[in-house]
Amino acid sequence: MQRRDRNDRKWVGIWLWSGAAFVFLMVIIGGITRLTGSGLSMSDWNLIMGTLPPLSESEWTASFQQYKQFPEYQQVNMGITLGEFKQIFFWEYLHRLIGRLIGIVFLIPALYFWLRGYFNRKLFRRVLLLFGLGALQGLMGWVMVKSGLVDVPYVSHYRLAAHFLLAVLLITFCVWFALDLQKQYPEREHTPLASKELKRWVRLIAILFFVQILWGAFTAGLDAGYIYNSFPLMNRQWLPQNAWTMQPVIVNLVENPGTVQWIHRIVGSILGLAVVGLWVKTRFSDVEPPLKVKADVLLGLIVAQYTLGVFTLLFKVPVALGVIHQSVAVIFWVAWLIYYHELRKSYI
Repeated sequence: MQRRDRNDRKWVGIWLWSGAAFVFLMVIIGGITRLTGSGLSMSDWNLIMGTLPPLSESEWTASFQQYKQFPEYQQVNMGITLGEFKQIFFWEYLHRLIGRLIGIVFLIPALYFWLRGYFNRKLFRRVLLLFGLGALQGLMGWVMVKSGLVDVPYVSHYRLAAHFLLAVLLITFCVWFALDLQKQYPEREHTPLASKELKRWVRLIAILFFVQILWGAFTAGLDAGYIYNSFPLMNRQWLPQNAWTMQPVIVNLVENPGTVQWIHRIVGSILGLAVVGLWVKTRFSDVEPPLKVKADVLLGLIVAQYTLGVFTLLFKVPVALGVIHQSVAVIFWVAWLIYYHELRKSYI
């Protein structure tokens, strides 16, 4: 019975890891879609129908004519050819297709595991949470796109941020639940005194990380990465010009592109220093070597991420650098989850 239970946990864990991987792929494709200006090329949302793209020339022409009825064509892409429309259509279509595929990856194995009795009550509730988040994520994606189909051909940066945060949360729960199923840590005879301090550091990093990706999404949604393309100064100043010109003043924090980019820089720097602090604390504490290795990984990832952020800014957000920058942020978060899971489970 124990062997079967371990085998069940193993396969459910693999399923959860695969779900996290597919959502990560969705994040990558979503980043490309945004940076290539493709997100508004499909002006309808058919959950079941619409799986196939236009296949004939007449179908492509009909889709192109539909696109012409919306503000993005009329205000931004007026005069593009059918061939150019096909290019932007491809990325949004692929983004939605991966979304449907994620639904299948979650649903079919979940039904199989449920019917075979792989889920206990706790795990069943967790699976329901994942499905709820997945449905909310899909709905938020359409709500985001819809915001750019009326009057102004740009999606709301608030909705963009919510869409991205939901994806990160979905990855978070998939990874955490998988670690709970697959990671068995040995019992410790004593708890290192440094573990409580490490937990404080690691929780601080989590807070800073979510603030950072929130303002990163605001930066992306406001196209704030295309201004002040110098580092560390912003047009030869530490604080951007016109940083507090919007009224009320607090609105500048979330709607003024220069101020939003400045906050993204500041929080990113504080986050980097916090990770360095965690690495030092871990390295010189009496925790086991595997946790120290995980701290090394976190340090390497934050250095890479900070460097990518600087180069993405200096080169005015080329597609490749922008997507890699966003992707490494998610990889860093997964590494944080692995570190924190071992710290929490091993050093109670």
